Amino acid sequence: MIRRLRGCEMANGKRLDINVATVEDLERLKGVGRAKAEAIIEAREVQGGFDNLEALTRVPGVGTSILELNRGTLICHSGTSPRRSPHRIFSRTLELRGRELTRPSTSRAISPPAETERPETSSAMRTPERTPPVSKTAPHKTESRHKPSRIPVPKGVSSCIKNLMKRKSECGPDLRGLSPGKKPCRVAEIPSCSYPSLLNIHGSAHTFGEVRAPSSTQVPRRRITGVEPPPNLQDWLQTFQSWSGPERLLALDELIDRCEPTQIKHVMAVIEPQFQRDFISLLPKELALYVLSFLDPKDLLQAAQTCKYWQTLAEDTLLWREKCREAGIDKPHYGGKTPRRRSPSTVVRNPWKGAYLRQQQIDFNWRAGEVRTPKVLKGHDDHVITCLQFEGHRVVSGSDDNTLKVWSVLNGKCLKTLVGHTGGVWCSQMKYNIVISGSTDRTLKVWNADTGQCIHTLYGHTSTVRCMHLHENQVVSGSRDATLRIWDVESGACQHVLMGHVAAVRCVQYDGRRVVSGAYDYMVKVWNPETEECLHTLQGHTNRVYSLQFDGTHIVSGSLDTSIRVWDVDSGNCLHTLIGHQSLTSGMELRDNILVSGNADSTVKIWDITTGQCLQTLQGPNKHQSAVTCLQFNKKFVITSSDDGTVKIWDLKTGEFVRNLVTLDSGGSGGVVWRVRCSNTKLVCAVGSRNGTEETKLLVLDFDVQEQDREKREKERVM
Repeated sequence: MIRRLRGCEMANGKRLDINVATVEDLERLKGVGRAKAEAIIEAREVQGGFDNLEALTRVPGVGTSILELNRGTLICHSGTSPRRSPHRIFSRTLELRGRELTRPSTSRAISPPAETERPETSSAMRTPERTPPVSKTAPHKTESRHKPSRIPVPKGVSSCIKNLMKRKSECGPDLRGLSPGKKPCRVAEIPSCSYPSLLNIHGSAHTFGEVRAPSSTQVPRRRITGVEPPPNLQDWLQTFQSWSGPERLLALDELIDRCEPTQIKHVMAVIEPQFQRDFISLLPKELALYVLSFLDPKDLLQAAQTCKYWQTLAEDTLLWREKCREAGIDKPHYGGKTPRRRSPSTVVRNPWKGAYLRQQQIDFNWRAGEVRTPKVLKGHDDHVITCLQFEGHRVVSGSDDNTLKVWSVLNGKCLKTLVGHTGGVWCSQMKYNIVISGSTDRTLKVWNADTGQCIHTLYGHTSTVRCMHLHENQVVSGSRDATLRIWDVESGACQHVLMGHVAAVRCVQYDGRRVVSGAYDYMVKVWNPETEECLHTLQGHTNRVYSLQFDGTHIVSGSLDTSIRVWDVDSGNCLHTLIGHQSLTSGMELRDNILVSGNADSTVKIWDITTGQCLQTLQGPNKHQSAVTCLQFNKKFVITSSDDGTVKIWDLKTGEFVRNLVTLDSGGSGGVVWRVRCSNTKLVCAVGSRNGTEETKLLVLDFDVQEQDREKREKERVM
């Protein structure tokens, strides 16, 4: 309150005390701007306050002329400046001087004068004759010239600080035993007694040398070796110790001005570590974990190498569970079997951290790991594989040979062959052990993948069943008879028939509430399946609609007219027309408003459907050389297949080509990759040819860390 009243003196017509004035007060003075006002405040902090008005002339940028302009409005009350610790002032002085050093000083450190002499080299060193300086801690008592003033510390504070820092003493002062590459906590470099001594500078530790000493009986370790002490060093030190606190600061300020940059760096290297604090270890565990939660997983792994306490915090289960949630990982990974007997030194691994690290390794395997020889699943003779489903450890392939085959991706064996259709299979869906197939024989069949038994045969369509979409226990089928039918999978009953298209239905999507269909009549229709009512007919395409995506809010349709249109499902309005492809958009995938489209023009494009902007075009010297047949993508990668016989992986964010995952020897001469399906760790490709140059088969590539380790162990066991 007193400080505020004094700061307002100038506004009331009274003089302004330069030892309590703020930056705002000083910049109102004549000829003093913001920069000079801040310089005055900084100089006042470094010197511990001004002794008289003439001290302002020693502030850079403030000369005698400015002082004379404002002398009538200024006053200097010594002792009113906020008290600061000498160690704090010295540290601040070193920091400021270190920043200002831009060239080596030509002057050298001078030998100190004898006690009877007083230095006359600078006006700053001239001390006007006056009574002994008054201690700032005790304004009415004379300060001793041999003993620095003490700041009283409440009882219990020192012991509290010691308890806070106790857990940091486990690293010990000697760090030579640490393994190379480790980053020990910097607080660990300080003996356990250092922090209480630094925080209670005027308590039990009177000098910085006592702070540096591990114990009161041990002499501080000398940092400079190989140099004999000057003959007058002890006399100089005694002279320095005989001065008062402010006089010592004044001498140090002059001494720093005469030091070279290398000498300043040495002083900072000695002083600075003693003032550094590990704030994480000083915080309660909950707050420390909250601070660490802002780190990226990569930084969190590095923080765990700092010291044992940080490692304990960085292994927190809830912390890593949140990191996994942000990365889209929903299950912990325990990895391996728990040992029967756990010794005290056994590390209890964090399953969520293990899941994150495993996913990182899997991503690396996709991007740059060794592409091992794939499992080859041969079947369907030389026929075309028209549809492919992959869930869990099962793959189901449908072919124009009238059959479907169920495969195990673990051992590559054909588990079941689903026989019953009398025409080629053109579409399929799978959920758990239930497989539904549509055929040119105009029927749908429901199969049990475990037994290979046909549960239901669904009759009703009068032409080829060309597309279908499964949602829970209902499946919607689209046919070349221009109708859509909704079936109950459990009972096999036809629940609804949707009529309105005037040409073959080529694609369909169903979210449980609305059905969206695209047809060769250039139309996209939105249906209410319960009332069998057509809610919207979306007109705009000028050629056949071949592909659809529907996320419950947006409809995306791809057509032979080379355009892609984005529609609002509620209003039926066309929000965006995506122009850029040159031919038929054969395949699309939509996830979180990001659309990836593959085209017969051999390019793949990445779009933001909310803005209609094309984010990336996957092209360049490594682009596909023929039509894109299929694609899959996740948050990091895009997988594409083509008629050129290759499967490529691209970076989703940058659009950069990563590498080829599959390259058929017959590529370019008839070899084709018809379909691809991916899981987190596996890639399944349906390959073959139309001219007999490539055998029809499935290729399974595994990027799982555990699977690779298991195979490696088996090979070592055999050898």
